[in-house]
Amino acid sequence: MKRIQTLKALEVVLESFLSRAVALKEERLQVLEGINRLDDIARVVHRGDDVTDEIGGWFAQHNRWVSDQSLRPADHGRISDILREIKRELRVSADSSPAVNKIAREIDRWGEIQRQTAMPTPSDRIGSEPSQPADRPAGQKIVLKRGSEASQTGEVNSITRFDSTMTALTDLFRDFAGNKQHLMSVLDEALESAVRQTNKEALLLSALIIYYLRQNGYKTEPFVKRLKEAERLQKGNG
Repeated sequence: MKRIQTLKALEVVLESFLSRAVALKEERLQVLEGINRLDDIARVVHRGDDVTDEIGGWFAQHNRWVSDQSLRPADHGRISDILREIKRELRVSADSSPAVNKIAREIDRWGEIQRQTAMPTPSDRIGSEPSQPADRPAGQKIVLKRGSEASQTGEVNSITRFDSTMTALTDLFRDFAGNKQHLMSVLDEALESAVRQTNKEALLLSALIIYYLRQNGYKTEPFVKRLKEAERLQKGNG
């Protein structure tokens, strides 16, 4: 009975992961579409066309991005570069139209807000493992207590860390999937990366794929053995 309950709990986790993966993919496509649209506007500006309406529409749709956690630091950098390029081409002066002046102010406001809410790098979001206190006696166990869910200064809460891990697993799965024809081929590459590169994310991805395959009637015993070996190696390296 306990084993059935465990399997059901794991199934819920896997379903949540897959739903999150789909949502992240859709969200990522929307981000790329928005950046590509801004890039297209910048190309038109180079030709001397009036694009104030197009830029105004872009700001109206994507203004929340300036402080949105869904964007990666590279996305923020790319958007800022394109906006600066657009402003240069607008050649704002005392004779500029009200529409051009408004767009220039929006671009400046975007840059200022982004500087004030500087987005953390991926390493900052993931955080680093706390070092062992020097005065802790050898062999003494650490008792972990659940603290407040509210994030403290300089500390990333568990929700953010898990969200970052899910994003990384989704990107890693896409990298491994490539042109492969079967999920087992993806699993094989993930396990190889977990062993060869001691990649912790590849290890987590392998475990999720194994559980998914098992729930769909595939024999996974050989993969489970490889997973345990990869986990043992990673713990040894740790």
